[in-house]
Amino acid sequence: MKKLLIAFSALALVATAAYAGYGINWSTSYGIYSHEATDLTGGDYAILDSYSVTWQLIYAGADNTANPINLSNPGWVGGDDVVWATRTVSVNGGSGGDGTEWDSWLLWSGGLEPVSSNPTWSGAGNYVFQRIYEGTPQVGTWYYETPLFAFNKAYDGQGGSPDVFNLDSSSAGIKPNQQVIPEPATLSLLGLGALALIRRKRS
Repeated sequence: MKKLLIAFSALALVATAAYAGYGINWSTSYGIYSHEATDLTGGDYAILDSYSVTWQLIYAGADNTANPINLSNPGWVGGDDVVWATRTVSVNGGSGGDGTEWDSWLLWSGGLEPVSSNPTWSGAGNYVFQRIYEGTPQVGTWYYETPLFAFNKAYDGQGGSPDVFNLDSSSAGIKPNQQVIPEPATLSLLGLGALALIRRKRS
C-alpha cells in the first residue's frame, strides 16, 4: 500500500510539472500614444516621439487583482503583484535593452521576438497585465494600464506557442491618461509635513 501511495505521489508530481509554466508574447499591435493625444486611436502623438518609456509585464498574484502602484516597492507594484519583465525604451524607438527593437509608436520592428517565458513556473494566480509609464515612474507620471489577461499556465516551452498579449491604446478596457499618485503612507507623511509647517508658522 505504501509503495502504491508513493507511486501515485510521483505521478501527481510529474503531472504538476507537465502543466506548469508561462510563455507570453507581450507587445502592441496598433501603437501607443502619449497622454497629450486627444484622439487615442489616431493622430501624430507617437509616445516615443516625446518620451522614453518604462514598460512592464506584471503577474497579478494569487489574488488575481491589479493592485495599485506603490513607488516604494521594487518594480513599483503593490499587494502580491510581481513584475515578470521590464523594458526601458528610449525616445524615437530603438532597442528595448533586451534585443528587441521598436519604432516611435512602440510597435515591434525587429530583433528578438518580445516574449517572456518560464516553463517551470507554477503559481496560484491566473492573470497578468501591462503598465507602460511615460518616463521613469514617480508621483505625477502618466501611464497606461491594460485589463487583466488570462494566460496559459500549461506552457512548457516544448513546441507550444506563447500567448499573444497586446497593449493597444484603442483596446476596450484600457485605462489611459492616469497619473501616479502617492500611496497612503506617502500621503500621510505629506499631511504630517504640512501640519508641522502650519504649526511652525503659528509659533
